[in-house]
Amino acid sequence: MDTLCLDPNKLRRSQHQTFAHQHESWGNVRADLIRRTGLARQETGISFPGHIFLMNLRGVASRGEDFVDGRRISFSPRRAGSVIHMPSGCDWTGWDEGDPTAAYVLVAIEKGFADEAFGGMVRHRSGDLPASIGFRDTTVEMALQRIIIELKQPDPISVTMVECQAMQLLVQMVRLKGSHHEPAKGGLSSFDLKRAVAMIESSPDEMPTLGDLAKEVGVSRFHFGRAFKQSTGMTPHAFIAKRRLERSADMLRSTNRSATEIAMECGFGSSSHFTIAFKRAFGVCPTEFRRRCRI
Repeated sequence: MDTLCLDPNKLRRSQHQTFAHQHESWGNVRADLIRRTGLARQETGISFPGHIFLMNLRGVASRGEDFVDGRRISFSPRRAGSVIHMPSGCDWTGWDEGDPTAAYVLVAIEKGFADEAFGGMVRHRSGDLPASIGFRDTTVEMALQRIIIELKQPDPISVTMVECQAMQLLVQMVRLKGSHHEPAKGGLSSFDLKRAVAMIESSPDEMPTLGDLAKEVGVSRFHFGRAFKQSTGMTPHAFIAKRRLERSADMLRSTNRSATEIAMECGFGSSSHFTIAFKRAFGVCPTEFRRRCRI
């Protein structure tokens, strides 16, 4: 479709030494895989009638500015695995700088695809989705990784697989949007939640216990566990496990360390435990995940 003819050199302009571009279109969905070296600055200007997903695959965007529909959005460093979602009708502009080698995948989905697939319910809700910049979610990440596989290894039924993954992306964003905007009654205050999350992320190889977290916030273990789940939608244990898996995925992408070394550094009891947990979350074992991430 003409609306899916996207030029990455116009959408994300940059000064660079080398540029590699691979793309494929499956009617309602298009994917572009971009790799640049000698990168100085990328300037973003995306205005698309459908949905846009962009996932950073390599390199860190350490500084920059983002504007959505002319409104400035707080900028946070974007590492590998970081995702941006621009819903239908949003304009995203800005710039970023960081590592000299960078790679990302951009997936564009026709607006009508969601309308036809889900009917009135998603027409009502997807039009109200907010833009999301720099978030992490394993469901979204794996759907985008599977689209990359179809881009690299197309076959006659790739369109079916890609549209299934596009459907999963849209459904997950509706779910995330719902959980993000519904107030958590009885949950932790934003200040106490930030303190707890900071404590979890400060020692990735030796995660704090429930008692440690409760003490940091100044409440009982029972109250903390219940309030944390109301605030985040998951138990402290599940949240810590998710953070461990995200960090291990980052290390698989960006380092050449063995899966066993990564398992130990991220706090898994053994390499076999790591492999089982990683495959349950991402759908593939750590070594296969690393292979698919190599560009």
